[in-house]
Amino acid sequence: MLLEATKNPPKRVLDFGCSNWRNSTYLEKMGAWAVRMDSIPDTKPDVVAYPTHMPFRDRSFDAVLLTHILMFLEDKIHWPVALEEAARVARSHIVVETYKVKHPLALDYGVDELITQLAKWKIVRRNVRRDMQNFVISPAP
Repeated sequence: MLLEATKNPPKRVLDFGCSNWRNSTYLEKMGAWAVRMDSIPDTKPDVVAYPTHMPFRDRSFDAVLLTHILMFLEDKIHWPVALEEAARVARSHIVVETYKVKHPLALDYGVDELITQLAKWKIVRRNVRRDMQNFVISPAP
């Protein structure tokens, strides 16, 4: 979705929720430089941090990937802060991917709740189903 929404592939990418490094590895094969970040050290990211406090300068990355993390934050009140942080460090695009999961630590949410959180930004591309949501947004309000 990100590549379909951009004219040029991003050169600098922050992959938050890097897990198995699938997205960042794919983008690196296309010539991008990726920083893998996660709040779980077991995934062996480059940077361990919670998404409400990203340790990077403003506009450090062309694209920020928030891959399957919103539903695993401690509380939904962290959603707007995490999205603001992604917008702060992104130059051109943010990819938000989330899905409904039956896990005792996962937050329950409605698609409308997610769309409301993203309303501040321009949605460039979207793929919304009841069980999975994918958005590419522009961080400029």
